[in-house]
Amino acid sequence: MLNATIASGRRALTLSTAGLIAVAGLLSACTAKSGDPAPLPAPAVTSPGGSGSAAEVREIECTAGEAHVRTEFPAGPDDLVAGSVSWPGLRGWATADPADVGDAGSADRKIGAVIRAGQVVTVAVADDSAGLNYGQAWGYSPAHAVTFHGCADSDTAYIGGFHVAGRRCVRLIITEEGRAPTPVTVSFFAGNCASAQVSR
Repeated sequence: MLNATIASGRRALTLSTAGLIAVAGLLSACTAKSGDPAPLPAPAVTSPGGSGSAAEVREIECTAGEAHVRTEFPAGPDDLVAGSVSWPGLRGWATADPADVGDAGSADRKIGAVIRAGQVVTVAVADDSAGLNYGQAWGYSPAHAVTFHGCADSDTAYIGGFHVAGRRCVRLIITEEGRAPTPVTVSFFAGNCASAQVSR
Protein backbone atom coordinates (compact mmCIF):
# COMPACT_ATOMS: atom_id res chain seq x y z
CA MET A 1 0.00 0.00 0.00
CA LEU A 2 2.90 2.39 0.70
CA ASN A 3 4.36 1.70 -2.75
CA ALA A 4 1.13 2.60 -4.56
CA THR A 5 1.11 5.77 -6.65
CA ILE A 6 -1.66 8.05 -5.42
CA ALA A 7 -2.78 11.19 -7.23
CA SER A 8 -2.82 13.35 -4.11
CA GLY A 9 0.73 14.03 -2.88
CA ARG A 10 -0.54 14.82 0.62
CA ARG A 11 -2.36 11.47 0.84
CA ALA A 12 0.87 9.69 -0.17
CA LEU A 13 2.67 11.53 2.61
CA THR A 14 0.00 10.50 5.10
CA LEU A 15 0.36 6.85 4.13
CA SER A 16 4.15 7.03 4.24
CA THR A 17 4.15 8.72 7.63
CA ALA A 18 1.73 6.11 8.97
CA GLY A 19 4.04 3.39 7.65
CA LEU A 20 7.05 5.01 9.32
CA ILE A 21 5.20 5.29 12.63
CA ALA A 22 4.13 1.65 12.45
CA VAL A 23 7.63 0.39 11.67
CA ALA A 24 9.22 2.66 14.30
CA GLY A 25 6.72 1.38 16.88
CA LEU A 26 7.60 -2.21 16.09
CA LEU A 27 11.30 -1.48 16.30
CA SER A 28 10.97 0.42 19.59
CA ALA A 29 9.09 -2.48 21.14
CA CYS A 30 12.28 -4.52 20.86
CA THR A 31 14.49 -1.87 22.45
CA ALA A 32 14.77 -1.52 26.22
CA LYS A 33 14.81 2.04 27.55
CA SER A 34 16.21 3.22 30.85
CA GLY A 35 14.59 5.83 33.06
CA ASP A 36 17.25 8.49 32.44
CA PRO A 37 18.34 9.92 29.07
CA ALA A 38 21.48 8.15 27.92
CA PRO A 39 24.58 10.24 27.30
CA LEU A 40 25.70 10.56 23.70
CA PRO A 41 28.02 7.60 23.03
CA ALA A 42 31.25 7.62 21.04
CA PRO A 43 30.97 8.54 17.36
CA ALA A 44 29.62 5.94 14.96
CA VAL A 45 31.82 3.92 12.69
CA THR A 46 31.64 3.05 9.01
CA SER A 47 30.76 -0.59 9.62
CA PRO A 48 28.80 -2.31 12.41
CA GLY A 49 30.94 -3.60 15.25
CA GLY A 50 34.05 -1.55 14.45
CA SER A 51 35.51 1.45 16.21
CA GLY A 52 36.54 4.79 14.84
CA SER A 53 36.71 8.54 15.19
CA ALA A 54 34.33 11.46 14.75
CA ALA A 55 35.63 11.85 11.17
CA GLU A 56 34.03 8.53 10.18
CA VAL A 57 30.56 8.48 8.67
CA ARG A 58 27.89 5.78 9.06
CA GLU A 59 26.65 4.57 5.64
CA ILE A 60 22.86 4.06 5.45
CA GLU A 61 22.07 2.17 2.24
CA CYS A 62 19.01 0.99 0.35
CA THR A 63 19.40 -2.71 1.22
CA ALA A 64 17.20 -5.43 2.71
CA GLY A 65 19.18 -5.14 5.98
CA GLU A 66 18.25 -1.48 6.51
CA ALA A 67 14.75 -0.44 7.67
CA HIS A 68 13.32 1.81 4.99
CA VAL A 69 10.07 2.57 3.15
CA ARG A 70 9.71 3.58 -0.50
CA THR A 71 7.71 6.80 -0.52
CA GLU A 72 7.24 10.19 -2.18
CA PHE A 73 9.38 13.18 -1.17
CA PRO A 74 7.26 15.37 1.15
CA ALA A 75 6.96 19.12 0.88
CA GLY A 76 4.61 20.21 3.67
CA PRO A 77 4.89 23.49 5.60
CA ASP A 78 6.23 21.78 8.75
CA ASP A 79 8.71 19.62 6.83
CA LEU A 80 12.39 20.51 7.13
CA VAL A 81 13.81 20.22 3.60
CA ALA A 82 17.49 20.78 2.76
CA GLY A 83 18.43 19.79 -0.78
CA SER A 84 17.64 16.09 -1.24
CA VAL A 85 16.79 15.29 2.40
CA SER A 86 13.55 15.98 4.29
CA TRP A 87 12.27 15.32 7.79
CA PRO A 88 8.43 15.39 7.64
CA GLY A 89 6.99 17.55 10.43
CA LEU A 90 10.34 18.40 12.06
CA ARG A 91 9.80 22.18 11.92
CA GLY A 92 6.74 21.69 14.13
CA TRP A 93 8.94 20.32 16.90
CA ALA A 94 10.18 23.88 17.62
CA THR A 95 7.03 24.56 19.65
CA ALA A 96 6.30 20.98 20.78
CA ASP A 97 6.78 19.66 24.30
CA PRO A 98 9.68 17.17 24.43
CA ALA A 99 7.54 14.93 26.67
CA ASP A 100 5.15 14.50 23.71
CA VAL A 101 7.84 13.42 21.24
CA GLY A 102 9.65 10.14 21.81
CA ASP A 103 9.70 7.78 24.74
CA ALA A 104 9.19 9.21 28.23
CA GLY A 105 12.52 9.53 30.03
CA SER A 106 14.52 9.09 26.83
CA ALA A 107 16.42 11.53 24.65
CA ASP A 108 15.57 9.47 21.55
CA ARG A 109 13.18 11.24 19.15
CA LYS A 110 11.84 9.11 16.28
CA ILE A 111 11.45 10.67 12.84
CA GLY A 112 12.14 9.27 9.39
CA ALA A 113 14.60 10.91 7.01
CA VAL A 114 13.36 11.00 3.41
CA ILE A 115 15.95 10.98 0.60
CA ARG A 116 15.21 11.73 -3.06
CA ALA A 117 15.58 8.79 -5.45
CA GLY A 118 19.18 8.03 -6.35
CA GLN A 119 20.65 10.83 -4.22
CA VAL A 120 23.43 10.53 -1.65
CA VAL A 121 23.27 12.96 1.27
CA THR A 122 25.55 13.26 4.30
CA VAL A 123 24.11 14.76 7.48
CA ALA A 124 26.49 15.69 10.31
CA VAL A 125 25.90 17.23 13.73
CA ALA A 126 28.22 20.23 14.06
CA ASP A 127 28.96 19.60 17.75
CA ASP A 128 28.10 17.18 20.58
CA SER A 129 24.62 18.63 21.20
CA ALA A 130 22.81 15.71 19.53
CA GLY A 131 23.18 12.43 17.70
CA LEU A 132 21.68 10.88 14.58
CA ASN A 133 19.83 7.64 15.43
CA TYR A 134 19.90 6.04 11.98
CA GLY A 135 21.29 2.65 11.00
CA GLN A 136 19.55 -0.64 11.78
CA ALA A 137 22.86 -2.57 11.87
CA TRP A 138 24.06 -0.21 14.62
CA GLY A 139 20.87 -0.64 16.67
CA TYR A 140 19.88 2.98 15.96
CA SER A 141 22.58 4.20 18.35
CA PRO A 142 23.53 7.88 18.03
CA ALA A 143 26.13 8.85 15.42
CA HIS A 144 27.73 12.20 14.66
CA ALA A 145 27.38 11.75 10.90
CA VAL A 146 25.48 9.53 8.49
CA THR A 147 25.42 9.23 4.72
CA PHE A 148 22.02 8.30 3.32
CA HIS A 149 21.85 6.52 -0.06
CA GLY A 150 18.41 6.91 -1.65
CA CYS A 151 17.05 3.90 -3.51
CA ALA A 152 17.70 4.24 -7.24
CA ASP A 153 14.07 3.88 -8.33
CA SER A 154 12.12 5.74 -5.62
CA ASP A 155 12.35 8.30 -2.84
CA THR A 156 13.30 6.54 0.39
CA ALA A 157 12.28 7.11 4.01
CA TYR A 158 14.81 5.69 6.48
CA ILE A 159 13.65 4.70 9.95
CA GLY A 160 15.45 6.42 12.82
CA GLY A 161 15.55 9.81 14.46
CA PHE A 162 17.60 12.08 16.70
CA HIS A 163 19.17 11.75 20.16
CA VAL A 164 18.44 15.13 21.74
CA ALA A 165 18.08 15.78 25.47
CA GLY A 166 15.79 18.62 26.53
CA ARG A 167 15.20 21.83 24.60
CA ARG A 168 17.97 23.05 22.33
CA CYS A 169 18.99 24.33 18.92
CA VAL A 170 21.07 21.83 16.97
CA ARG A 171 23.26 22.75 14.00
CA LEU A 172 23.41 20.21 11.18
CA ILE A 173 25.65 20.29 8.12
CA ILE A 174 24.03 18.81 4.99
CA THR A 175 26.41 17.78 2.20
CA GLU A 176 25.68 16.28 -1.21
CA GLU A 177 27.60 16.10 -4.47
CA GLY A 178 27.41 19.21 -6.62
CA ARG A 179 26.25 21.48 -3.77
CA ALA A 180 28.06 23.54 -1.18
CA PRO A 181 27.63 22.22 2.38
CA THR A 182 24.41 23.63 3.84
CA PRO A 183 24.29 24.54 7.54
CA VAL A 184 20.81 24.08 9.05
CA THR A 185 19.85 24.96 12.62
CA VAL A 186 16.99 22.84 13.92
CA SER A 187 14.92 23.80 16.94
CA PHE A 188 14.19 20.85 19.18
CA PHE A 189 11.45 22.25 21.43
CA ALA A 190 13.43 25.53 21.81
CA GLY A 191 11.24 27.99 19.92
CA ASN A 192 12.74 30.17 17.21
CA CYS A 193 16.44 29.45 16.64
CA ALA A 194 18.31 32.33 14.99
CA SER A 195 19.12 30.53 11.72
CA ALA A 196 16.37 27.90 11.55
CA GLN A 197 15.55 28.76 7.94
CA VAL A 198 17.17 26.93 5.03
CA SER A 199 17.01 27.43 1.29
CA ARG A 200 15.11 24.68 -0.44
